[in-house]
Amino acid sequence: MAARFALAVQIVGFSAGAFNHARDFLTRGWRPYRWAPMPAFEIYWSALLFLDLAVVVLLSTGRIRPGLLLAVAIMVSDVAINIAATRMAGAAGFGSALLWQSVFLGFVVGSVGLLWIAARPVVDH
Repeated sequence: MAARFALAVQIVGFSAGAFNHARDFLTRGWRPYRWAPMPAFEIYWSALLFLDLAVVVLLSTGRIRPGLLLAVAIMVSDVAINIAATRMAGAAGFGSALLWQSVFLGFVVGSVGLLWIAARPVVDH
């Protein structure tokens, strides 16, 4: 039951991330993050639409372990890049978003062990 809940929270969280990035593209065009303090940040934030969707697909289709690895990589890098952007550009708009991303990062990392074990294939002897 706890593993299903954790899996559902991750799927919803990454779906929300993909939705937000898709909305940015729809409202701001093909370069929604041109204001980024570094070109690499713009590329990364744009790629998050597809990376977040990849996590959703992996987790939803039972490819839990690859989904978890990608989820952790995304959340660690996203929080780190957003902290750097906040410091470099004084991007005050990251305030509450960065707080929630950090909380979600903690949840993702904290639930890896539970989900990793739950995803272990059952071997009949």
